[in-house]
Amino acid sequence: MERKTVVRARIFRFAVKVVLILLALSLPLQSSADERRWGTASLVVVIERQAGSVLIIDSSRHELLGRISGLGNLTHAVVKFSPDARYAYVIGREAQVSKIDLLTLKLVKQVDGGKLGIGGVISQDGKYVVLSNYVPGEVRILDADTLELVKSIPALYTDASEKDGKELPSRVVGLVDAPGNLLIFSLMDANSIWVVDAGNKEFPVIRKFPDVGKMPYDALISPDGRYYLAGFLDSNWMGLLDTWRLERVAPILAEQGKGPEVPLWKIPHLKGWALTGRLAFLPALKREVALVYATLDWTPLAPVPISGTALYTVVRPDGRQVWVDIIGKNGDLIDVIDVDSMKVVKTLNPGPGATHPQFTPKGEAAYISLMDGGKVVVYDTATFQLLKEFPADHPSGIFFANRAHKFGM
Repeated sequence: MERKTVVRARIFRFAVKVVLILLALSLPLQSSADERRWGTASLVVVIERQAGSVLIIDSSRHELLGRISGLGNLTHAVVKFSPDARYAYVIGREAQVSKIDLLTLKLVKQVDGGKLGIGGVISQDGKYVVLSNYVPGEVRILDADTLELVKSIPALYTDASEKDGKELPSRVVGLVDAPGNLLIFSLMDANSIWVVDAGNKEFPVIRKFPDVGKMPYDALISPDGRYYLAGFLDSNWMGLLDTWRLERVAPILAEQGKGPEVPLWKIPHLKGWALTGRLAFLPALKREVALVYATLDWTPLAPVPISGTALYTVVRPDGRQVWVDIIGKNGDLIDVIDVDSMKVVKTLNPGPGATHPQFTPKGEAAYISLMDGGKVVVYDTATFQLLKEFPADHPSGIFFANRAHKFGM
């Protein structure tokens, strides 16, 4: 009798354990109290150029999530995102590519992609990380998953001064991804624009446009992917390529020859964020204005006077304002242009070396790096009130993860 009682007790205890295990398995997994979770849609990556690191910030809460170090020379570094925004690819000045998992904040892969680079893009299909290199002069294509080399496209041209027709390498600038899985880029030393078919496993150069303008320095593609626009250091026009037709590069006046010239403190940057839809606002070379174009036919309109020379002209997502960072003289200022009145309606003084204004995905806040002020500041774009500050080591480029879904970003 006593033995039966013991057996029954053991069976009961076993049954209780089984029920508890099944109950636990049926419940949703719970994170520990101190374990954070976040999505990637509103993340922002900030370059700390001298420290060789990046900050990861959740812009929906303006919360610093962490810092990732060991990324090499980040002077003029850019950040590109996988189509699902799971991974960020940091491309440094020496063409080092660092793949970061934005869900774990871990460096998962790092490779050398050349000797001297100027940035890169993710192909439209998301399969490739594509680098634009100065040295060697080339476009280098890497597998986005493994970062293994897939193809190198030498940017070679024939120098007219060479009697024997010797081919020389050109620096590559203005690389963008375009509809149809195309890659478009400019050859700085060859004064030309090339188009590559990234949907073909051989990556053929399908078009070459020579003599488009003297010394292209950067380029943008319109948000809809239709127009590729290249800027030139030594020509008073920009080159416009219609990606629907790929027939010719049309010159559009850039007005560099009009008005008083000022020193070229730094070569400005061209990006698709400068287009509002019906208007384009672009930085001028050696002039204290923002150039304005009607994008319907790309005719130049009256430029907008600003506080100095512009590095970036960045349109707020709703198209109502353009924020301009000033370099050289008045280099601590940010001008805000009202698109309706075509005038500067507010000048902010965030601090030393204010640069690279970028907006949250819907534009309610703007992030600005203080390169010489040791922090990143966040402004309310409706009231211009300071919302938040993040300590940072010589911050520069600011990259929101929603670029994952934009051409040329």
